[in-house]
Amino acid sequence: MKILLDENLPESLVPALRRLGHEVDSVNSLRLKGLDNSTLYRQVAQQYDLCFTKDAGFVHNVRQMPFPSRTKVLRVILPQQPAKVFVGAFVRAFEQSDWSRYQNGSDWP
Repeated sequence: MKILLDENLPESLVPALRRLGHEVDSVNSLRLKGLDNSTLYRQVAQQYDLCFTKDAGFVHNVRQMPFPSRTKVLRVILPQQPAKVFVGAFVRAFEQSDWSRYQNGSDWP
């Protein structure tokens, strides 16, 4: 699976998801920090299967688009915690997720 992480998620998620065998990039590693969400969605996220964000506004805008892409943009609703704890909780939820039940713009997990 090809995954994009928004700039509001810890960079330590990148290697954790790569260890699970996924191709993972982050907005930070692609040097796109500060890019507005609509440009990010139209020009970058289209290349990915999943895009994770904590930005409710980003997800709201995606839900309003008349022609969503194949990329599922999901709002991460895990509680804020120290990065190491957050990454562990994210990976556990990720491994247990049935991606077919999530729509573009869904809250996850």
